[in-house]
Amino acid sequence: MSAFIPPFLLGFLASSFQIILLREFCAYFYGNELTLGIVLASWLLCGGLGSLLSSERRPARPLSGLYELAILLVPVSLAAVRLSRFAFRVLPGQQAGLAGAVMAALAAGLLVSFPLGSLFARNVRASEGRVARVYVLESLGAAVAGPILQWALLPLLSNWAAAAVVGAFGLALVHASSEPRRWRPMSLAVAAVLAALVVFDLPSQREYWKPLVFAGGRDTRHGKLQVVKTGEQMSFYVNGARTFSWPDPAAAEDAVHFALLQKPLASSVLLVGGGAGGSLEEALKYPRVRVDYVELDPELIRLARVYLGDEARRTLDDKRVRVVFQDGRSFLQNTGKTYEMIILDLPGPATAQINRFYTREFFKLARRRLATDGVFSFGVASSENYVGPELQDLLSSLHGTLASVFPTVRVVPGERNLFLASAGPLSIDPAELDRRLRDNALKTSYVNGAFLSSRLHPLRVKYLEGKLAAGSGRLNSDLRPAALFFESRFWSRQFRGFETVVLRWFLTVPIPVLLVLPLALLLAGLVAARVKRVKSAYLLIPLVIMGWTTIIVEVVLLVWFQSLYGYLYGRIALLLSSFMFGLFAGGWASSRSRVISLGRLSASGLGVVMLLAAFLALLSARPPAAASYLFLFLFGALAGDIFIVANRLFLDTRKAYGLGYGLELVGSFLGAVATSSVLIPLAGLRALLAAVLVLNLAGLGFLLTRPRDL
Repeated sequence: MSAFIPPFLLGFLASSFQIILLREFCAYFYGNELTLGIVLASWLLCGGLGSLLSSERRPARPLSGLYELAILLVPVSLAAVRLSRFAFRVLPGQQAGLAGAVMAALAAGLLVSFPLGSLFARNVRASEGRVARVYVLESLGAAVAGPILQWALLPLLSNWAAAAVVGAFGLALVHASSEPRRWRPMSLAVAAVLAALVVFDLPSQREYWKPLVFAGGRDTRHGKLQVVKTGEQMSFYVNGARTFSWPDPAAAEDAVHFALLQKPLASSVLLVGGGAGGSLEEALKYPRVRVDYVELDPELIRLARVYLGDEARRTLDDKRVRVVFQDGRSFLQNTGKTYEMIILDLPGPATAQINRFYTREFFKLARRRLATDGVFSFGVASSENYVGPELQDLLSSLHGTLASVFPTVRVVPGERNLFLASAGPLSIDPAELDRRLRDNALKTSYVNGAFLSSRLHPLRVKYLEGKLAAGSGRLNSDLRPAALFFESRFWSRQFRGFETVVLRWFLTVPIPVLLVLPLALLLAGLVAARVKRVKSAYLLIPLVIMGWTTIIVEVVLLVWFQSLYGYLYGRIALLLSSFMFGLFAGGWASSRSRVISLGRLSASGLGVVMLLAAFLALLSARPPAAASYLFLFLFGALAGDIFIVANRLFLDTRKAYGLGYGLELVGSFLGAVATSSVLIPLAGLRALLAAVLVLNLAGLGFLLTRPRDL
């Protein structure tokens, strides 16, 4: 194969397949940050192990054959993820739990990431030890993959079809650059499997949903949409979570009437999400109302028009309705309108994307967009008669956060707790609400006098208020999304497995301990290296620190970007590509430099410290979005320089080509495990970044105080 193509192709394939696998896990394993952290950690761990175990082994087959094997295993991995519910014996739409996610993620990592990781070491060996060349070209391939996926493949193709196109491109490159150029049986087998991936995409989805009926769906830039039919009811799933069902008048009436009965003559209503599920129809029962309905994904409304009845379509086309396709928070940030009523009809804060609608910053934004005595409303899944400790902490966090912004907050008990907030008076008196129903001649199927008397029984209201007062009360904010952790803990309760125990344990550990533990482990390694005077430690420890720092900074910046600028996934390709182009630029410049020394390693480490300090200072500000791209590029450039310098110095002492790359990935694995699910929700972005800054200062001090003879 050509010397340029293999490492470039490695980066392109690794980045593409990682993104596609993450999207599939979102759809079939309840894609919150806890699950995604496990998938990312498994990918990094298996890639690191593949590189480490191949660092000193000579390949038993040519590179072309190894690439074909890696491409062949991708369809196997995708099929295993989609059909894993049969192995875990769960019903369609039901989650397999954290244990199932761990097993599936490790299996996918071993099938795809492990062989790709081993290919890094074998590319270095094939290029006669030129680590810098391989690293730079691999970074370039990974940087190019993001925009191609985001703009060319994922908007037009399903995940499986996109994987087939990427695999076919890789196979064609392998074939074109190999000698002799003839199709071997292995190549033909890979091509056949890739074709099967496209053919069996829809049949495999139908198989997954049996005995329910899979009606249709679409992979969009925002996620995986699936429509499932149960009897006469159509349920819409977004990334594996049911968003709404139609017809479901009970849920629609619940979401709308407790709020609008506070102001039955309201004329301006903002509805964020849920409108196609019946909420819009219920809101239009009020005589003066005009609704701005904000929905993120246009494809969701297109599917609703296709699969729902004429009545639902007429509601969407009603002249009193304005449908806006935009991120709800961005819309509220940029609109100049004020509303008498803002109704949030979204799932609970299970992901960073959704949690940003439940933070103190968003509640402040909602209050600014409300009229003087306007009403803000949202609901979260609950339990009608018993509130356990996991649910109590979640509800208490949301209630405390809402009460820190609005002077009046009332909560309606039920299977779905409804939160009402206003600067004016609110009523949850069942007799008063029933009177308003009758005075406005509202025709409802479920919300009536008897229902209100039962739902708002004084004993139920008092019980819930007591639970809210006794809960954790931790405020949920953009920079410290505590509700994200509490929602994950509440979600884990349904499995009664080890995940419940683990998440409960994290609540008992003081936050400073969680932040100091990595630093303590590093210091122990530094002391051991200093005592034993191990030169290689001065070269490899910076790679572990860089791996840990890189993944934490990326996750923190993405969460921060999400909270500031709107929907992240439409821009994630450019963000990650900015980092990868930085890696390419830093690695290229370092590979061309004649100055390769521990002094240069220290200088790059100082640059990382300065960038982290600047990021920490900017966290509370709202800089232009371009600042995020620039920061990732500069951070990537420093990371690329550190990798090349440390590897070139290390290889002068030992010819283990994949060791440095593997250790960097293992460091990233450790950071991914902790950051996504625990440290960000509990410690917050600012404390986490400060801990990473201290970690890098310790590593820099280790380099600057090294013995002169090392």
